Amino acid sequence: MITVRRTIAVGLAAGLSATTLTIGIGGWSFARPAALVRVVHAPKLAWKGTITMFAQSYTPTVPGVKLPPGTPKLSAFEAAAKAFEKAYPGIHIKFVYSNTMGSTQWDETEAAAGNLPDVSWVQGTVADSTLPKGIFVNLNPYFSQPDPYIPGNKAWKNVMDPRVLAITKAPNGAQYLVDGDWVGTAFYYNKLLFKKAGIVHTPKTWTELLNVCRVLKRHGIQPGADLVNYGWFSAIFTANALGAKTLQKMVSYTPGTAGYVNAYDQIRAYRAGYFNPAKNPRIMGWWPGMKTLYSFWNKDVLDETPTGTLPSGAPTGQSLFAAQKAAIVYQGSWLPNEIKVLPAKKRFPVGSFNLTSLAGSSPYVTKLTTSQDVGGPSAAFQFAIASQRADHTMTPAKFKAVLAWVRFFSTPKWDQAIVNQLGSFVPTFVGTTPTKANRSLAKAIFKPYYQLYPFNIVTARAGNELPNLFQEYVTGHITWKAAKQQYDQIAQQAVNQYIATNHPHF
Repeated sequence: MITVRRTIAVGLAAGLSATTLTIGIGGWSFARPAALVRVVHAPKLAWKGTITMFAQSYTPTVPGVKLPPGTPKLSAFEAAAKAFEKAYPGIHIKFVYSNTMGSTQWDETEAAAGNLPDVSWVQGTVADSTLPKGIFVNLNPYFSQPDPYIPGNKAWKNVMDPRVLAITKAPNGAQYLVDGDWVGTAFYYNKLLFKKAGIVHTPKTWTELLNVCRVLKRHGIQPGADLVNYGWFSAIFTANALGAKTLQKMVSYTPGTAGYVNAYDQIRAYRAGYFNPAKNPRIMGWWPGMKTLYSFWNKDVLDETPTGTLPSGAPTGQSLFAAQKAAIVYQGSWLPNEIKVLPAKKRFPVGSFNLTSLAGSSPYVTKLTTSQDVGGPSAAFQFAIASQRADHTMTPAKFKAVLAWVRFFSTPKWDQAIVNQLGSFVPTFVGTTPTKANRSLAKAIFKPYYQLYPFNIVTARAGNELPNLFQEYVTGHITWKAAKQQYDQIAQQAVNQYIATNHPHF
């Protein structure tokens, strides 16, 4: 065993032999002689005590933490904690978890009482523009400093994907999060049901998708059942309809954000008319096309009252897909893992596809490929450090220790180990490699393209109003004229709310 006090073997987990470093995480492993493991000199820490952390989906299986039934047993974060504790005797990392943690209401309530965990998972868009300012530490100054746990590192931000940094920057320029993973979405399909219907090739275009649905129907197979997350499809269709030239104009509002049209850009674009449905029919032009697709879907799921609560045990698109009662579901990169945990007799092979062309779905379709527009750094490796205002135990000495812990696990080796063990997302730090199952997804999501982030800002700020309106329209409960009128009202309210909360300077 390598003895570590303030000299730490990068990526070293507890329990390794003195001659070989072996890591086995989520189906991948590698071994290297311990002599080749590079060490770095870590900062001295005078503070002693317990650092609390809410790690969301990456919470390890540790004593005292009760995770929901079916939660995968993880150990990578615990291994990182043990290595850190070994380097700093007297410091303990305590993982905390409850079903209420991570909600906006929970964050606000705990912060007001000064009880936030020292380190918390928090959704980037919520930390940036929804939660009260000052409850999380702005990490910008520390991103420009070296991470002492990365050999040769001159600035911590140098190991972070520049696109992620551009996307996650708050409207005021602050960086509240260390963000190290990426989520993607796709149409997932049951390979057995496709084979039963004689479908050899997965659809690449909207027209082909509708044809696949017709073939499945003819063979007595329910094509799909889920009412997809409105925000996801809104991003795909809205960006496509606006087209590359218009999106480039939006990007120019915020220099340095590559192809990502962030919330600030979108608010300016709304005021200029590009994003205003009352002035630009392209914004809602895809709704009739979705209504056509849903004509093939399971009506029992689609006809649930938009504002109601599903009865206990009511079918959902995902539950019907898992039960092999629907051939297609639109979900995120976590879905294959959820199928794997089914009892062996109920498992089935799952494939995925994304559409390279939306031709036929709307009269406003452009040639811009936007199928991955809902991929982004909105997954589980999003960690913020609580300020003293939100965490009354956060003294200056403790903050140094907490920052050291966050820097320790936010290195490429730990990012890869933690993210890949769960297997639902793609690690994004420079030098990391995704799991085999996610490599094709990684290739797709990191290709240059224009993306609305956070998705469609009007959708993101409108709560459930737009999804409910969309559902009422596609299920035939309201007319197209009524839908357009209500959309305009909701959009204006959402934009006004964003401006009032974030005070952007135009």
